[in-house]
Amino acid sequence: MASSPAIKPVVAALDGSSNKAAPALNVMALAVLCALGAYASGAHAQSPEAAAPAAKEALDQVIVTGSRIRGVAPVGSTIVSVTRADIESSGAVSTAQLLQETPQVFNLGVSENSRGQSGGSGNITYGSSVNLRGIGPYATLTLINGHRAVSQGTTGAAIDPSIIPTLMLERVEIVADGASAIYGSDAVAGVVNLIQRRKVQGAEAMVRYGSADGYDERQVGAIWGNTWKGGQVTVALQNEYHSALSGRDRDFFAGDLTAFGGGDFRSTQCAPGNIVISGVSYAIPAGGVTAANAAALKAGTTNKCDNLKYADLIPRQERDSAAFTFNQELGHGISLYADGFATRRQYSLLPALLASNLTVPSTNPWYVRPVGAPAGSSETVAYSFGNELPQNMASGYSKSREVTIGADIALGDAWKAGVLYTYGKNDDLAQSTHGLNNAAIIAALASTDKSKALNPFGSSVNSPDVLAAISNNLSISPGTTIFKNYQIKADGPLFSIPGGKVRAAFGYERQDVHTEGGQTTGPATAPATGNVVLTRTIDSVYGELLVPVVGTGNALPGIYKLDLDIAARRDKYSDVGATTNPKLGMNWSPLKSVTVHASYGESFRAPGLTQIRGFANSGRGGLYVQNYSDPTNNGALRVGVALSAPSPDLKPETAKTKSLGVSWEPAFLPRTKLSLSYFDVIYENQVTGYLSDLTVLNREAQFAGTGVIVRNPSAAQVAALTSQYAVQSGVLPSTWTLFVDGRNKNLGRSVSRGVDFQASTKIPTENWGSFGLGLGGTVFTKYQVALTPGAEMTDQLNYIFNPLRFKARGSLNWHEGQWYTNLYVNYQNAYKNNLANPVQPVSSNTTVDARLAYDFDGERFSMLNNTTLALGVVNLFDRKPPFVNLAQSNNGGGGFDPTLTNPAGRIISLTLNKKF
Repeated sequence: MASSPAIKPVVAALDGSSNKAAPALNVMALAVLCALGAYASGAHAQSPEAAAPAAKEALDQVIVTGSRIRGVAPVGSTIVSVTRADIESSGAVSTAQLLQETPQVFNLGVSENSRGQSGGSGNITYGSSVNLRGIGPYATLTLINGHRAVSQGTTGAAIDPSIIPTLMLERVEIVADGASAIYGSDAVAGVVNLIQRRKVQGAEAMVRYGSADGYDERQVGAIWGNTWKGGQVTVALQNEYHSALSGRDRDFFAGDLTAFGGGDFRSTQCAPGNIVISGVSYAIPAGGVTAANAAALKAGTTNKCDNLKYADLIPRQERDSAAFTFNQELGHGISLYADGFATRRQYSLLPALLASNLTVPSTNPWYVRPVGAPAGSSETVAYSFGNELPQNMASGYSKSREVTIGADIALGDAWKAGVLYTYGKNDDLAQSTHGLNNAAIIAALASTDKSKALNPFGSSVNSPDVLAAISNNLSISPGTTIFKNYQIKADGPLFSIPGGKVRAAFGYERQDVHTEGGQTTGPATAPATGNVVLTRTIDSVYGELLVPVVGTGNALPGIYKLDLDIAARRDKYSDVGATTNPKLGMNWSPLKSVTVHASYGESFRAPGLTQIRGFANSGRGGLYVQNYSDPTNNGALRVGVALSAPSPDLKPETAKTKSLGVSWEPAFLPRTKLSLSYFDVIYENQVTGYLSDLTVLNREAQFAGTGVIVRNPSAAQVAALTSQYAVQSGVLPSTWTLFVDGRNKNLGRSVSRGVDFQASTKIPTENWGSFGLGLGGTVFTKYQVALTPGAEMTDQLNYIFNPLRFKARGSLNWHEGQWYTNLYVNYQNAYKNNLANPVQPVSSNTTVDARLAYDFDGERFSMLNNTTLALGVVNLFDRKPPFVNLAQSNNGGGGFDPTLTNPAGRIISLTLNKKF
């Protein structure tokens, strides 16, 4: 057809004449009127034959990732798919673990066991997010059935994919290409689409239990579905759990790494502790020290201890989830659909033993001055309360619920319009109740009454009243995010050309985000509470055009098929301005079996609400006393003070993405697929923060002139900080030798280039069953980073806490009769640890996962009909993580790299699945 009445509103929407929300709302109203008009004039005239495919489509709820045009794969980009079969054969307990088996997904930043990189400081409830290619923890957009979802975390910063239980997943589609022109903010590195199951008939139940040394996990779930003519409903329930893993249960995790060829990074905050005067250490002997035996204190001696050995490497996590999908064809070209979920995750984690550097005045009745030490009115005692106070357990929860309802309307001439509404709410809470009370410690050290004074010299047991007073500091950080999404869309053919039908899609989308957060902190008897409410509104219009330049009707030699795709999206934020992002894609098939694809796009990510306006008035920001690995002192720990606060001057991140690749399905090798895809991502104005990065001093030179790292801050600087911000964690040192500005800033710029590859084939045999082979991975050719706007780009490829040059996962499966086997080989290449001095190599890592399953024959075992029993092993050969010479911290390290390896080791599991 020459034109469609449904096209006219998109012209006004995309002409850029206004950025205000009112015209966008007019676009929505016009589109609704056009849709209803087209429906009234043409939908009732559909024949039963025409309505039948629509009913089938409504039941299937066809979902496309990377394109707004129905039934069209993304032009110019490839899709990495995790199928239902992959999910069933995986050893993953959660969806987050499942996705981390994909080579393109890196465990950097927002993870339950790795929080030391960018984004980690905000992850105080130990959730997870998807980080494609390691470009950034917030640079990947996670969708559910093609639509946005409410974010998790006390700051509402990221979507945890585990909100959808694995039992409810039909498949996961990953488009590792910039997609802001299609979906808007956050789709810088790509899109991950969690597609839920439909068309389940009957019921299915499963139970899985896995165990490793000092660690165990389980899954219990059930799914039920029913289909009828033109409709379906599917409901799933799942419980997943894994225990905590203590550092005491892994010998490769230690503060003293000299036995492995590394350094001794043990703490000097011990029991008995160390007196430090003018930089000289005096080890307190066992049994303590008093004025009577002060001669036992020897200059230059140091007690060392491993406080972090008692910390958990992995927190205890338990999640209860429910999810559903629904479809119903109403006739006359109208179909309804809905999906939703509800999930609650609880966690707990034991951090390091409570310890601090204490400034002890000479008026303290327990005060001891070493013989020969210079006179003074006070001294510092590096001390651990590990023998006197219980560990300050961190605990909390994250709970989310969301429902999406939508309707599709056939307009005639193969056009379809749709409306969608999503409402989601998330509540997170992180708490600790036995932290050190900075004010009470200062008061106890200054007391002249022996019964009330704190004695860090180990010569007597501190009274229960004193210990209770100094360890009653609580910290409760709640956060609530409410997300509302409104969409109206239309797509269909415009007209025909020799290559086929030119198709288009356009739509309007509105997002309303409401975030509340704050903190209750201070002594349990009189805590202070602050709270702040933040809101954001985003109005967006988008359009996409697919042009089949060459198709089967006008194929030429060397041009079997040629498709072009043009997309653009304009987003207007209520707080950070407006942006327009285009994308161009091309698919060229010189032969029927070969497709060459290319794309160019511009993407962006708006800073998070809490990053800009934050919780400055809520008590969430403040000063944190932390131990930093200091290369100027051979990696020994240095006490520093870090600042957390909002950054109102943050600007949106931007990116330019390019890709070029080829896919081949050779005719002479049936059931075989091969693909290569080159990517090029230039990412600018990256929002980075270093609150949780306790290895930041190793890159000190790159922060010159930024104020991020300040050695020996002046008295005026210290006074300004302490007068404006409260102490949130630890005890302030009497003399500051290090200050780290942990606030988020537009500091980063990165260039990422490389190649993704996939290969798979199926080999049926007459007598030996069916075999399947697969290989997928990523090869980085370049990863350069500038940590500050004025810094030169430096090569960070294949260095610790950055993308590896090569990651791959190979698979071999075999099926014969009732037997199924799966074998997976995971490979990560060797890399360099430039946080050590000199730079040290880290060995490559290869692990093997295996699964053996048997489907019981119903005729022979009637009670076991439709039952599958599977034995699985993750890390079959119990390979330990490669040694990394890295100091321990609350965010990982201490002999291994938590971003690339799982400290749990070999996990043996048994799974029982029953269909009814």
